[in-house]
Amino acid sequence: MKKHWLTVLLATIAVASVSAQQISVKGSDTMLILNQRWAEEYSKVKPSVGVAVTGGGSSIGINAFINGVTDICAASRPMRKSEVDRARSRGSIANEIPVAIDGLAIVVNASNPIRSLTMDQVRRIFIGEITNWNQVGGPNLPIVTFSRDSNSGTYGFFQQNVLLNRNWGKGVRFLPATSEIAREVARTPGGVGYGGVAYFKNKPSLKIVPIAPRDGVDPIPPDEENVRAKRYPIWRYLYYYTNGKPKGAVADYINWVLSPAGQRIAEEVGYYSLKPL
Repeated sequence: MKKHWLTVLLATIAVASVSAQQISVKGSDTMLILNQRWAEEYSKVKPSVGVAVTGGGSSIGINAFINGVTDICAASRPMRKSEVDRARSRGSIANEIPVAIDGLAIVVNASNPIRSLTMDQVRRIFIGEITNWNQVGGPNLPIVTFSRDSNSGTYGFFQQNVLLNRNWGKGVRFLPATSEIAREVARTPGGVGYGGVAYFKNKPSLKIVPIAPRDGVDPIPPDEENVRAKRYPIWRYLYYYTNGKPKGAVADYINWVLSPAGQRIAEEVGYYSLKPL
């Protein structure tokens, strides 16, 4: 009888441990809404696995990965060589997995009549050389620039690929979340900001500005066709990082994220699937 109850107890513990599997995803604020939706939908597919999502910025997730305290790092920029080397020194091998495509959008207040900008104009706005909208064909209105803070992968991507590693202008206001950029630009007539396109779509108080790669070229909006074809000049992949090739529950989850069901959710949120669905 005791042996029977011991067998039942061990079986119960085994079932409980299976049903209590947890996957941690930490990092990108750009990917926060997407990660939350993926976690929510995956719980319907596999109720025995919980996916805990934390934002804060790509650098937060990368540091968590380096320190071995997350299963998946979500990042809106590639890991730097120095970060990969730090992870390796602590026994972690950075395995990069693109999970979606994003058009990094430039957004202004909906009342601003500006119709387009060039990459050079965007750069000069954020390094402080252009300070009034009348310098780029807009109204006589001071420009108020909003940026993500330095924990953000979007900040790093923008500084490298748009500012070309120039210093930020003195008047730039740095914010801890893309949602805050959307809020501040929406209530600031001269405001301009940037971020993942999903945060700005279908917001009546905001206007996404088409961007021309250079002078004399037609401006291009960050819609699916242009981003997927890489015609829009500020496109990027969104990434997951794991310690080596993912295994077990983590591998199952990432395979689902990359499946048509997971990629469809990326498009519902406002980003773009890796391949046309």
